[in-house]
Amino acid sequence: MNKITKKLMKSLLVTSALSLLHSTTVNAQELKHGSLDDINNGDNEDEIQSLKRKIIKNVVKVSPSGRMMMVNDHYSHSSHSSHSSHYSGSGGGGGHYSHSSHSSHYSSSGGSYGGGYSSGGGYSSSSSEDTYVAPKPKPKVKTAADYTLGDRTIKSGTYGADVNTLAELLVNNLYIKRNALSRKAGYYVCNAAMLAAIKHFQRDAGYSATGTVDSNTATALQAWSPSKTSVSLGFREIKVNTAGQDVNQLITLLNKAGYPPDPKKLKYSNGNAVFTSDVRMAVKMFQAYNHIRVTGNPDAATLAKLKSIK
Repeated sequence: MNKITKKLMKSLLVTSALSLLHSTTVNAQELKHGSLDDINNGDNEDEIQSLKRKIIKNVVKVSPSGRMMMVNDHYSHSSHSSHSSHYSGSGGGGGHYSHSSHSSHYSSSGGSYGGGYSSGGGYSSSSSEDTYVAPKPKPKVKTAADYTLGDRTIKSGTYGADVNTLAELLVNNLYIKRNALSRKAGYYVCNAAMLAAIKHFQRDAGYSATGTVDSNTATALQAWSPSKTSVSLGFREIKVNTAGQDVNQLITLLNKAGYPPDPKKLKYSNGNAVFTSDVRMAVKMFQAYNHIRVTGNPDAATLAKLKSIK
């Protein structure tokens, strides 16, 4: 085979390769910037140049140095049959790329990008904009300091800021003495004395005496007046003009002991007897007769003696 024939065969091979760009396994980048040096050496340069022009006039263009450039920029590779690209856009710019395993879209006309991400919080996508979805905050775990009265049910052993409030209400409404309260971790704790006081209040308010404080009990106690409390005799110091259930009980015991105050001089407030000077005089008479220090005040010794009388 002569040299001309060999070069013609090589040229035919190149022509075949270029005409089958969409189905061949030749690397497109190499074709795009390839070289014809292998057919550009030897004799008969005129025949070779003429042959090159015939082969590549509709496929590639050749620089004076022999470098090839593709006529258009559209290429593909047979090994990427599942992977295609396409470019379009208004105003002469834009592109679309797709793959069997994933896809994305870019539009040059609007300059917008759509994508999605979500994992409890993050980005969610729409056709035109990204929206950030904030993660839901975790609920705060309350400590003893965070509770207010009515937030939870208070029962034996409960302690915290809400129990502090409960204790103050029970003291102010004459259901418990402060020295009967106890503390835990710096807060008042619902002890046996407080349970008794809660039951006492519940009976006065017409509730079931459970000893636990729910929201209904808490609301009623906050609106309570000490004038409605059935104070037990001996719970507090009784002075002149003091009124309450304890004064009622005192008068009852004085009557039983034979030292009744003058019924015509008795006074009442909100249905309860008032400790007047006349009632005080009856107490003095009882103390004198029973050899108790005469003060007129129903102290512990006086009350103990009064309660002992059958």
